[in-house]
Amino acid sequence: MSSLRRWALVPLVVAAVVARAPSAGAHSNGIVSDSCDSCHSGGGTADLMLSADRTTFNPGDSVTFTLTITSPSIKVGGTYVSAGGVGTLQALSGEGLAINGQGLTHTAPKSAVAGAVTFRFGWKAPATPGGVAFLVAAVAANGNGATSGDAPGSGFFQWVFGCTAQTFYADLDRDGYGSRTYGTLLGCAGAPAPTGYAPKDGDCDENDQGVNPGAAEICNGKDDNCDGQVDENAPAVMLWPDGDGDGYYRYQTGTPKLGCAGIKGYAAIGGDCVDTDPTIHPGATEICNGKDDNCDGTIDERVRPQCGVGWCRRESPTCDAKDCVPGPPAVETCNLVDDDCNGEVDDNACSGGRICETNQCVAPGGSTGSGGGPAGTGGGAGATSGAGGSGGMSGTGGRTSAASGGASAGSGGAGVGSGGIGPAATGGSGASAATGTGGQPSGCAVAGSSAVIFGHGWLGWCQATLLAMVLRRRLSKRQRRPARHAGETT
Repeated sequence: MSSLRRWALVPLVVAAVVARAPSAGAHSNGIVSDSCDSCHSGGGTADLMLSADRTTFNPGDSVTFTLTITSPSIKVGGTYVSAGGVGTLQALSGEGLAINGQGLTHTAPKSAVAGAVTFRFGWKAPATPGGVAFLVAAVAANGNGATSGDAPGSGFFQWVFGCTAQTFYADLDRDGYGSRTYGTLLGCAGAPAPTGYAPKDGDCDENDQGVNPGAAEICNGKDDNCDGQVDENAPAVMLWPDGDGDGYYRYQTGTPKLGCAGIKGYAAIGGDCVDTDPTIHPGATEICNGKDDNCDGTIDERVRPQCGVGWCRRESPTCDAKDCVPGPPAVETCNLVDDDCNGEVDDNACSGGRICETNQCVAPGGSTGSGGGPAGTGGGAGATSGAGGSGGMSGTGGRTSAASGGASAGSGGAGVGSGGIGPAATGGSGASAATGTGGQPSGCAVAGSSAVIFGHGWLGWCQATLLAMVLRRRLSKRQRRPARHAGETT
């Protein structure tokens, strides 16, 4: 038997991909959600810890997990737990949890004991080796019957079973090298890398397939091989006059020179659209100023002020927020969109007592539609700081789902591509790749879709891109700590 390794969480905390307005309603029973922070706030961030009743486990084992939610103001708590379709989740008697689609939600807010709320649940591992990642959304509520003064928290907790653990790195440009900056997945050593991930770390530009530790250095003003140097020992190329000295020429006119970057007044890269302004060139940051700063042919794209929420969200025609006018609301339908612009997604979208899950109306406790992948797979990056319990992994709250926000996993608010994070993947709304739309437990209103936790084909490209977008945005909000192994036996 190969060594069994249970890996501690990579301490990444991620943010919502799409900003969402405060909830207009509340739920005392749990519903599918990837986070509670779109409506519950004011009480800080809840600390979450998920521990197993054993340090290692094998394929086919039945394992009992304990989720502990703590916060200085906690009176009651609620949660949603998903394993992304890997293995079988089980609601244990007396724990206040029930199966909801492919996850578990609380049946009513659970009272705190000694400053903590705990939920125990069962999980049966698949028959073949692999990995599992538990997405946990929770809220530590102050018991005032409102969403104020509460502490939301989320965590992504992962284990492997029946194999040696290996870390895979997000490879958004799919050049065979990934970057831990954009997230990691845990899987079995020797298994194929999941789609959108690579076994090698160190890519310094996930927007460019030609830039990675294995690339050859060429004269282009870039660090092609990610060694921290630019154009070192690169073959000479033809340089053309660069009028504003920003490293880009506009036309191949005048007298050229043979050499590499660094010759004053000359550049190896073309594409400058205004060769008299050094702040305007390809790759420049677009700002709202009536100019095409990045020379992509569009002025002030995606940087003008916005107003409204949900379907009503609009962009100002100018750089003045006063000129922005929200669009008209529509009738709310089950489509992962806030059609009526009240700050809730798919609220009251279904009739006859049905609930909205994964873009369709189903009976309570019904199927969520598409789910995670086959048994024995899993992984994902995420988590938070805090002390780990016996056999468990810990984390503070914040959001750590692999895909989150008002848009579904597999869709985005805007196109990803030029200037984005990876290959073009246009946005809009679409069907979720995971457990469905959701509100937040214990007072959370419907807010978004939760993350798919990777089948044996692992993670689809759109979901991988969305995961990286999420990780990239929250890394600017939280401090990352190095990953650590929580235990290992042979």
